[in-house]
Amino acid sequence: MSGFDSNPFADPEAANPFADPSITQHTAAAQKGLEDYNPFADDRGGPAPAAAPAPAPAPEPIVPKPAPPKNEPALLPTPAPQPVVQPSMEPPNYGEEFPGDKVPIVQREEPAAPVLPVAPVTAQEARVLTADEKLALERRTANFPPCPAGCPIKPCFFHNISLEIPQDTKKFVRVLFFYWQFYLLTLFVNFIGCLAIFAQTGDYGENFGFSILWLVANTPTSFLCWYWCGYNAFRIDSSMRFMFFFFIFFCQLLFNIMMAIGIPESGTTGLILALKIKSSSTGVFILAMVGWAMWMILCVVGGFVV
Repeated sequence: MSGFDSNPFADPEAANPFADPSITQHTAAAQKGLEDYNPFADDRGGPAPAAAPAPAPAPEPIVPKPAPPKNEPALLPTPAPQPVVQPSMEPPNYGEEFPGDKVPIVQREEPAAPVLPVAPVTAQEARVLTADEKLALERRTANFPPCPAGCPIKPCFFHNISLEIPQDTKKFVRVLFFYWQFYLLTLFVNFIGCLAIFAQTGDYGENFGFSILWLVANTPTSFLCWYWCGYNAFRIDSSMRFMFFFFIFFCQLLFNIMMAIGIPESGTTGLILALKIKSSSTGVFILAMVGWAMWMILCVVGGFVV
């Protein structure tokens, strides 16, 4: 029923609260597009004034060049700079040969070193130890001095130069062993000569007694003091044994020189005693001279050893 109470002939905008001109003005401004909105526009309305164009720069005045004075010559044009040639940075070739040398340094061959002759290896040096020799070397059974089977004296030392001594010193040790054996033979010949002199002349009994002493005492002591010491020094390369060996052997050399001189009543058949008995018997004299020659051989060879 409320719809029939309204006036159909009334102005529809009269009862519209939004029809106020102040409201419609702002509403119409809000309906415009975003393209027309300028946040920097003047609040008083209207478009912002356009910026004035920048003034064009003034042209520079053309100043004529002053003419050169009449009393001064005109300046010549400056010559263009010449290009500077840079030196090459490549390193020099020190390997370049002289023009006359056609063989490069790299291809030159040094003269071959002289080839020293190599001593041939003997069959004894190249041989391989047998099983018996290896067993004997391990056990080191005493085999020196060699004694008969029924002798009450038994061997006391293991002596084998070919198995125990190094290869480079075997020759010297063998020479030393022969020297010791020759020394024992000289002592025996000296004893026989002193015995012959005592029997022929009936004198020089003291000389004969000393010859027995040298034969009995020097046989084992010479083996132990200098030969066996030298043998072990070469076997184990002991400096202490070498020093002891050379000292004792030097004393032995002095003893041989004394025996070769032949001082009377010293147990020798040396030169002095042989000359004294020359008139008594020719045979005894020859035997004494043989003993002297053997003592001289010991002195000469012993000098080379020392």
